[in-house]
Amino acid sequence: MTKVPAQMFSGSEIQAHRGKVPTIAAKAAQYLDDVYADHLAFYNRWGVSKYYGNRRKDYQTRAGRVAALQSLGKPASLADQQVGTACILLAMQCLKQGFAAAGLSTIWDKIHAVLKVDNAFLGTDLQLMLQQLGWKIYYWNPNPSKNDAWDEDDQRLSPPKAGKAWNPVWGGHALRYKSVIDRRVYYETKVDNASALVNFGTAPPAAFKNVPIFIGIAHAGYHVFPGRRGDVIEAHSMRNLDARDNLEVAPFNPLASGGAPRWTRTEKYRSGLIAVPQDF
Repeated sequence: MTKVPAQMFSGSEIQAHRGKVPTIAAKAAQYLDDVYADHLAFYNRWGVSKYYGNRRKDYQTRAGRVAALQSLGKPASLADQQVGTACILLAMQCLKQGFAAAGLSTIWDKIHAVLKVDNAFLGTDLQLMLQQLGWKIYYWNPNPSKNDAWDEDDQRLSPPKAGKAWNPVWGGHALRYKSVIDRRVYYETKVDNASALVNFGTAPPAAFKNVPIFIGIAHAGYHVFPGRRGDVIEAHSMRNLDARDNLEVAPFNPLASGGAPRWTRTEKYRSGLIAVPQDF
């Protein structure tokens, strides 16, 4: 359940945020670009990623990263330059930079305080708080007619654990879609727009490329993906150090070859929510 308090921002905070949206968006987008450029430069030089997945237990200590680097024939000293990352962490970092540039760090601190409760760091909660500040929540699903087939595919690729009826990686596409259509609610989030990013197949609306910054979730927040100007820039928390795609960029186009959010062998992201600073 969400830990987001109702009406957690004052009227003056909401107004201050509204007036600084262009600054927040520009700085957050620039941060994403800079981190990705840094990732590529480091990888091209060393053949390993500067940004390692912080959910990998074997990478959570310097000794573990040194062992991994040495097994790849890389200098142990690279461990001191490496930085932990994850999908939600990249989204948080870009927004932190944006709010700071706008002189609104106190608002970001309030958001972060809620996210870190119980170390949950939920993308759904992040979107709820952005919505309270005036961001709009769009439901995305490129082809709802495939919902039932996608649900079957999710369950085949990632069966539930023993004694469990649900696997968090599942999209619950049919269930979520019905809730959005019937009640304008996805999981615990009120949906502001249930049409603009629906039924687009492999041709997202051109106007989406004008969105300066966005924060997306797939499968009720199992995956979080920030992006800007139509492109997703996402981080992954479980890949190997020598994976070039620990960070990757691709157009928001979930069903297209090479589109994003990117799929794995068992995780196929095919519907969710996207938060944007204003309607497009």
